[in-house]
Amino acid sequence: MPFDSAPQTVREAVRRIVDLVLTEDDAYLDSLPDEVETSIVVPLTEVARMLGEPTGDKEFRGGGRILLEAGADAAPRMPGELRDLFEELRFAMRGVTAR
Repeated sequence: MPFDSAPQTVREAVRRIVDLVLTEDDAYLDSLPDEVETSIVVPLTEVARMLGEPTGDKEFRGGGRILLEAGADAAPRMPGELRDLFEELRFAMRGVTAR
């Protein structure tokens, strides 16, 4: 399956989170509360890897679901911008356009 076969809105939502958090200097990641960082770093790194590889819809959406689940408990402690991007991803996974 081609790597861009997952719905584009889901890939775009994941990419926005990856671009915000996983920067070259790790400044944003390091500024996150410890609970948020430890909750999301592993699944976020995994979906970031998937963005650059040929990954089918099912596998990519599974990675997105794991990321959402990992961030759910930490969401109240996330900075607003990150929390909004997670909300966008949740809507994208459901096939709903975020406002």
